[in-house]
Amino acid sequence: MVLGIGCLVLLLTSGALPAAEVPDLRALAKQARPAVYLLAIQDDDGETKGSGTGFLVTSDGLLVTNHHVIAGAKQIIAKAVNGGLFPVLRVVAADPGNDLALLQLEAKDLPCLTLPPPGSAEAGTRIAVIGSPLGLEGTLTEGIVSARRKLPGQKREVLQISAAISQGSSGSPVLDPQGRVVGVASFLLAEGQSLHFAIPAEKLQALIRRSGHNPSLAAPAPSPSSTARTYTVRSGDTLTRISRELKNQGVSASPEQLRTFNQLPTNAVIRPGQVLKVP
Repeated sequence: MVLGIGCLVLLLTSGALPAAEVPDLRALAKQARPAVYLLAIQDDDGETKGSGTGFLVTSDGLLVTNHHVIAGAKQIIAKAVNGGLFPVLRVVAADPGNDLALLQLEAKDLPCLTLPPPGSAEAGTRIAVIGSPLGLEGTLTEGIVSARRKLPGQKREVLQISAAISQGSSGSPVLDPQGRVVGVASFLLAEGQSLHFAIPAEKLQALIRRSGHNPSLAAPAPSPSSTARTYTVRSGDTLTRISRELKNQGVSASPEQLRTFNQLPTNAVIRPGQVLKVP
């Protein structure tokens, strides 16, 4: 039932596999939570009949959720993590085939989430999900992208993820280590364990473009750790190696600048998963 909401590897080369980026979950939660909303689905009498999750992709109130979350709703109220309530003005666009919907809140200058380049999520990508399972706002779970696949009887491509989702998680952002939305949590398979699925960000990007918005204009949710560009430390990284990698990306930052900007002692050891600010 679908609900809304070992082999031996032989390495043929001497080179080691690159280490996967490990999210700094505390920083990720602090950055993303202000852009994630609990959705209360109401009837004509204002009675709440269900709930889900949504998140902003523009600072002026363009909110993403699942189509099945809002189907049949007469009124929708979005509740922010700080308790603020925002009535949904209208449905901007919908893609029932990919279970996506865009809603408009009456808002401006709100924290929002960014979208990555197409194809950023692949098997093994570490992810985190922030949502409202059973109405429990701001719940953070982590996992990996298990696979990209098409399920039997379905034409759409989905991301299979190991991060736990439940009823009410539908519409939650699936975030990569940089806090970018690589998918939208959609449903789970009750017959299995940890069989959770999300709609790839590419489908969301296409819907946003069709609605007349440009997803590349979205800005990350403001926080002390996200006001500057950041770099997530990988296994084997040193400040010199990070400086060289940033230079390849067109960013000039010497090892000494990185040390000073992050207030690191001279003998400080940087760890995989640590998020450094880049001047």
